[in-house]
Amino acid sequence: MDNQSLQYLQSKSFLRQFKSISIIWYREIIIYFRNRLKLFTSIFLPLLILVFLGTGMKTILPTNILPYDFSEVFFSGILGLSVAIMALSSTMTIVWDREFGFLREILVSPISRTDIAVGKILGSCTVALFQGFLLLLVFPYVHIVFSPAIFLATLGVIFLLTYGMSAIGIYFASRLQRTESFSFLTQLVFAPMVFLSGALFPLTAAPVWMIKAASFNPLAYGIDALRWTILHSSFSHSQLVNITLHPLFTCLLVLIIFNIIMTFLSIKVFQKIK
Repeated sequence: MDNQSLQYLQSKSFLRQFKSISIIWYREIIIYFRNRLKLFTSIFLPLLILVFLGTGMKTILPTNILPYDFSEVFFSGILGLSVAIMALSSTMTIVWDREFGFLREILVSPISRTDIAVGKILGSCTVALFQGFLLLLVFPYVHIVFSPAIFLATLGVIFLLTYGMSAIGIYFASRLQRTESFSFLTQLVFAPMVFLSGALFPLTAAPVWMIKAASFNPLAYGIDALRWTILHSSFSHSQLVNITLHPLFTCLLVLIIFNIIMTFLSIKVFQKIK
């Protein structure tokens, strides 16, 4: 077989794989937009928390007590938590499909299980990215310095964060049979991640044991990366150091490595579904 024929077969195989992944990805997008209640609550609840809790905490902790505006710090934390929860919960479709028998039909199709897993990860990630896009429109409310570069950079960080959360969701959902089990397990796993992420309050003044525990939490790196990206024009470098545990480069590097590892693990677990 000559090189031209080999290249043709490779390109044809790549196109087939791309089409398989895009079909699974498109299905996840359709599921999200058809559930209008979920679409509404995914935007309404974070805004509700931001407006009421953020405003209330700002009155308790004004700028003459804190050296920064608490609502700006709180916004980046709520943004990170919202998109992470959305990415994780969107992978519940695997459990639904398994419980109602649709997953078996997908598994016996010509699409490889690797493509199915990757498509579902990207689908959940895209849904969360769309939610993050809408929440970023609240920039003027919290008086954060806005620019197209900051907006795009924040979307990039959201993608890295939600990709890893989606892969975690696939990893757990592939092991479960019922939707109730998925809800309980994600709460058990995600709740400690939330409180050790620094989203609700900076961890720089937390006890040493909490800071050490947060160093193993990928969500903490995502929240720090969002704060560096969103607030770098509003805060000085020293202020950002005081509200984050890790520099931006470290956060991005950890997120990328974590995403690669979780992609490999989630695909391995998904391939063992019977």
